[in-house]
Amino acid sequence: MPSHFTHSRRDILRASAGVAGVGLCGLCGLFAAPRLARAQAADPVRFSLEFRIYGGNAPLFLGAESGIFREAGINVTLDGSGGSVESVTRVATGTHAFGLADLSTLVEFTARNPKEAPKLIMTVFDRFPAVVLSLKRKPIKTLQDLVGVKVGTGSVDAGAKIFPALLALNKIDPKSINRQTIDVKIRDTMLIKGEVDAVVGFDYTSIFNLIEAGLKLEDITLLYFADFGFDFWGNSLIVNPTVLEKNPDLVKRVAVAVARSWGAAAKERAAAIGAVTKRDGLLKAETERARMDWVLDRLVLTPNVRQNGIGNMDAQRMERGINVLKEGFQLASAPSLEQIYDSRFLPPVADRKLA
Repeated sequence: MPSHFTHSRRDILRASAGVAGVGLCGLCGLFAAPRLARAQAADPVRFSLEFRIYGGNAPLFLGAESGIFREAGINVTLDGSGGSVESVTRVATGTHAFGLADLSTLVEFTARNPKEAPKLIMTVFDRFPAVVLSLKRKPIKTLQDLVGVKVGTGSVDAGAKIFPALLALNKIDPKSINRQTIDVKIRDTMLIKGEVDAVVGFDYTSIFNLIEAGLKLEDITLLYFADFGFDFWGNSLIVNPTVLEKNPDLVKRVAVAVARSWGAAAKERAAAIGAVTKRDGLLKAETERARMDWVLDRLVLTPNVRQNGIGNMDAQRMERGINVLKEGFQLASAPSLEQIYDSRFLPPVADRKLA
């Protein structure tokens, strides 16, 4: 059982008490809506990102830069992280009131820490980004093609953990795969060098690692977990449970601001990249624009989102995904939808329509 998801209840509750003091105030006018008078200053909110600052989370920087958060009465601080595990842990312990994190990581945390776990407020990525990635010089066209070849994976990332369950779901013996656990920092380089035949990773990180190394998109073959039985969501908005209980109005305003930030970025993409590169001047604007476009067009703006808006919840889809995660994460018991998700704070459809 992974130790990074085992926390002292006392430690978590002590830290969570610190964020309970976030100011509660009336709902103000939101972005592109009439202003309402506010009797006090904007609420300070620390928000943990699911990874480092880059194109994959640029829409939130557009929201901060353009005034979407300010119009919601929120003074937001966006902090990069080492990944979704860190982001979920930050929100659980209360160092950050809100965060963006991979939903499968939240499911695992909830199963192991049910009383302290953050709550899902709204999904953002409607398509799970994990892929089996290979190169056209030796393409992997089906999961069955993996039998007998070298596959490089990480050890603690969601894709690596779910991979054996995905194979079993498709009636492939995981023992028939020559799986090599490697540091994700060199995973994609090993693929380029031919030291492994395929890797498991998230599309919008691995693909752009390869492109930065000189490959072209047409050189790459992708098999999405979503196309082989794991049709789950990806990065999602989560909230500290104490904040949820003590400051429900703040939760509503943050959810609306996050939804509107993604909607604004879908329409004003150059502005979103300008906002994130302003925050981190070492980013390459061209690469991050391509990454953000990939995220928006392939992971966020799915037919489901175009029709129903960002954050649309499907209980049966959630149940199917949790069943796969239970096996992949070797969970003693799987959390229920009610343990994971609080539907009270999903913004109106008008705020969640991105296109």
